[in-house]
Amino acid sequence: MTDVIVVGGGASGIIASIIAARQGAKVLVLERLSRIGKKLLVTGNGRCNLSNTQINLSCYHTTSNSDFSYPLQKINYEMIRDFFEELGVPVLIEENKVYPFSEQASSVLEVLRMEMNRLKIDIQTEMKVVDVFLKKGLWYLSTENGITYHAPKVVFATGGMANASFGCDQTGYHILKKLGHTIAPMFPTLVHVLSPSIYCKMMKGTKIKCDAAAYVEDNLIRKEYGEVLFTEDGLSGPPIFQLSRIAAKANLEKKRGCIVLDLMPNLSYDEVISTIYSRIARHPMRTVEELFIGWIHKRIVVPIIKYSKIESMHLPAEDLEHHHIEQLAKTIKEFIFETEGTRGYKYAQATAGGILLSEIDLKSMASKKAKGIYITGEVLDLDGDCGGYNLQWAWSTGYLAGLHAAQENEEAL
Repeated sequence: MTDVIVVGGGASGIIASIIAARQGAKVLVLERLSRIGKKLLVTGNGRCNLSNTQINLSCYHTTSNSDFSYPLQKINYEMIRDFFEELGVPVLIEENKVYPFSEQASSVLEVLRMEMNRLKIDIQTEMKVVDVFLKKGLWYLSTENGITYHAPKVVFATGGMANASFGCDQTGYHILKKLGHTIAPMFPTLVHVLSPSIYCKMMKGTKIKCDAAAYVEDNLIRKEYGEVLFTEDGLSGPPIFQLSRIAAKANLEKKRGCIVLDLMPNLSYDEVISTIYSRIARHPMRTVEELFIGWIHKRIVVPIIKYSKIESMHLPAEDLEHHHIEQLAKTIKEFIFETEGTRGYKYAQATAGGILLSEIDLKSMASKKAKGIYITGEVLDLDGDCGGYNLQWAWSTGYLAGLHAAQENEEAL
């Protein structure tokens, strides 16, 4: 008889199955797609950002008041690094981000599959679980194609809503809600931010390194630095992804949000004014538009001038009044883009919200609502920043769930 069924063949489900099998449990993995680990293949732009050497709890977000530190501290980065090195995957570290030395996500999935094969873990693909019920101490799982499986312990590693092409949908949430769990409001995160600003379309395809700050109701929430990409309908790029949770949450709560770009973070407001005056002194006959060429990305110059409400781009620079120069400097230091939430789950890397952590024993990942049920990874109400944080959460929670699901007394650690 199967001892542990793992529902979901993503990162947390795979490691849960391996750890449970290493404890001697007979394990079955049910995956709704044609193969396991598909989402893992695209993480880190195909390089697989396995983890981060600095797992700072401030890089995680949840609506729950629960202390979520235990999984991340008990099954920490060092343990996960050792786990993969034992499987034959040494790590490569870039600015605290951890990648496989091969820089191929496919190699990570291959060694995991080899270990699953070695442990004789039964993998059943194209098996979407649609219902679960308890009978005489066993959990019965009904699949969409009419097959029913049963085991005393079940690990739900069904993932979030992000990117449905990798098997993510609401099924896991519906089943866990039926078992008594509460779902915190969900929204996409690590995703492109939408803005109605006409300047986004004007600068479409342009990238610029700058400071990006997220505000909600005029309150600064978070600031990031990096390469911002302007698109037809908003803003993208690494710093925007980090701020997207704030924009999405503000939209969900019907609060006014905006992202403010500082296009010259290395200069103060007064230094920008001084630089403009210096350029005018050198080239008084250049037009306002020409004044910025060579200093600021050409495709951003016209939007800056228009946003600053300068009457004409062809005005000689020497004719600029002081208040014009102040307006230009203010725009360069505070180019404001109102936000209207984000693109949907199809484009998101992660899901915010989910099963409340207060309903989980975070030392074992066991459900407090249904004995014998364990819940891991993105389906839980916790999401991390870019940089390997979400995969570390998947590894940590999956490891604990697999370890404890295979134990009769749940005293493995």
